[in-house]
Amino acid sequence: MNEEAKTPEENEGYGEEFIERIVSETVSDFKKRQAERVKYERQWLLNVNFFNGNQYCDVNAKGEIVEKDNEFFWQRKDVFNHIAPIIETRLAKFSRVKPDICVRARSTDDDDVMNANLAEKLIESAFKKCDMPEVSSRVNTWSEICGTAFYKILWNNKGGRKLGAYNGEEVFEGEVEILPVSPFEIFPDSLFSESIEDCASIIHAKAVPIEVIKEKYGVTVSGENVDVYGLSLKDGVKRSDKTVKNTIENAAILIEKYEKPTKRYPLGRMITVAGDKLLFYGDLPYENGENGTRSFPFVKQESLKGAGCFFGNSVIERLIPVQKSYNAVKNRKHEFLNRLSTGIMTVEDGACDLDDLSEDGLAPGKVLVYRQGAKAPEMMENAPMPPDFNEEEDKLLQEFVTISGVADVSSSKENARLSSGSALRLLIEQDNERLTVTAEIIRKSLLGVAKKILRLYRQFVRGIKAISIEDDFSRSKVYYADQNAAANDDVYLESENELTYTPEQKREKVLKLYESGVLNAEDGKMKLSVKEKVLSLLGYKDLDSQNGVSRLHEEKAQSENEKIRKFGLDIEEIDDDAIHIDEHTRYVLSEYDELKDDEKTRLFEHIKKHKERLKDKKSENVSEQK
Repeated sequence: MNEEAKTPEENEGYGEEFIERIVSETVSDFKKRQAERVKYERQWLLNVNFFNGNQYCDVNAKGEIVEKDNEFFWQRKDVFNHIAPIIETRLAKFSRVKPDICVRARSTDDDDVMNANLAEKLIESAFKKCDMPEVSSRVNTWSEICGTAFYKILWNNKGGRKLGAYNGEEVFEGEVEILPVSPFEIFPDSLFSESIEDCASIIHAKAVPIEVIKEKYGVTVSGENVDVYGLSLKDGVKRSDKTVKNTIENAAILIEKYEKPTKRYPLGRMITVAGDKLLFYGDLPYENGENGTRSFPFVKQESLKGAGCFFGNSVIERLIPVQKSYNAVKNRKHEFLNRLSTGIMTVEDGACDLDDLSEDGLAPGKVLVYRQGAKAPEMMENAPMPPDFNEEEDKLLQEFVTISGVADVSSSKENARLSSGSALRLLIEQDNERLTVTAEIIRKSLLGVAKKILRLYRQFVRGIKAISIEDDFSRSKVYYADQNAAANDDVYLESENELTYTPEQKREKVLKLYESGVLNAEDGKMKLSVKEKVLSLLGYKDLDSQNGVSRLHEEKAQSENEKIRKFGLDIEEIDDDAIHIDEHTRYVLSEYDELKDDEKTRLFEHIKKHKERLKDKKSENVSEQK
């Protein structure tokens, strides 16, 4: 929603004094929440640094992120980053989580079924326009690194098609907007609320250039250097050049405070502040809660749920100690190998030129001059590398797998001897088991996004909205929906968890059903419409000789139902009688109690004509075979 600052008269008549109080209270509340959340913020920054490869930093006693120095100048500080590939592997697996979101019809009534189908089309269209795969990928990334991320679902008044102009301003039909939000920007009223619904208010604060604020709100605020992560105007965190930091120049902290409806404010409140200016004050804008109530425009997604805590946990937090130990072991191991290859020389004091010897060492062909009577320089004997290094390295590598739940089945020494496809598949399923909890959280968060999308359409759509959707055969089709299509937000997930029931397993199940003959009709043959769906599920829809004709017949029959009911309709030469009989019969059964006698008669006569022609065609086929 486009937010504009209200005049003093509109702000309950309190004038400038009221505005100053609201700004002061909002900024004070934000700073209080910021101070309470600082320990989580430091952990997130540490996670980001370790993911990016800066793994020699830590949080000191003051809560500052500092980089550790070498104890000795010769110590190696190489980074052997195992955290990044683990997170990347988890993200790759979670990218397969693409649930089929369906809307459950309120009844078997044909209008309810049609509206449920249109509601699914609304969700599909919104996901496509908002580039949901990219938005979901960014949310998954923040969730995996920091433990929590958010979807923000808004209504953009300037989105969608242009309808015309009014009072010199362009008017658009409006559209849903879905944005990824990092946990650095979200401040709940209580850190002990486990869900967004448990919160009484939520603050969304972020660093925004003052030009953007001016363009959106028409208000000029003073700009400063703002730390994106810490959201502080004067960043007091001590960091080296390698630690993650990001500062926006000439910016301000934009604070959006959302308050749930209360007895004092039945419609809730939304307050937007930047600098010392009030940008917006009014009711909570979205009726996106249960039963049309006003609620927050956020959906939370966690990597690992935290008990009794608003923010979730990241697997990186568990991997950091292992990563530190692994880096230490690898570096000490390399230092030991350097000693073995380069050697340590013992020289009697004053026996030779130490500067020359330190600079060149014992180079091949070097003429070494040492004092007469002194002991010649010699290399110190070094013991061979103890096996403890290799053993500890292997143990740490196994700990990475144990903690993260991510293993490379193909490269594992224990699995290298396996040749059975069933055994390898079982190992892959076991590898995915620990990720199913997070995958289920991702699925449920997308379900929450779908609910809020339908509720926003129900609130803001006026008249008829055109929805353009591509079918399974890449054909663009246009559907028309109104508020009734979004009236029902009873959404559910039709598909199973993609990490427990892979596409390969689905195709295998479909093939078994086909071989068993369960999908065949009474005559022992598979219907063309069923064949079309089976080929699509198997990924071979291009092999369908009908090229989606069965589905088009179904849609044509569905569009005829109301016309037959009211006026009657003759059958056409191109109609597939079997499909039309099924669709018209389904309509009669679903609307039977609502149909008048004359309407039933018209429908029965139409179905009878299809049956007679189908019977004649079968008789002709039998005669030709004889």
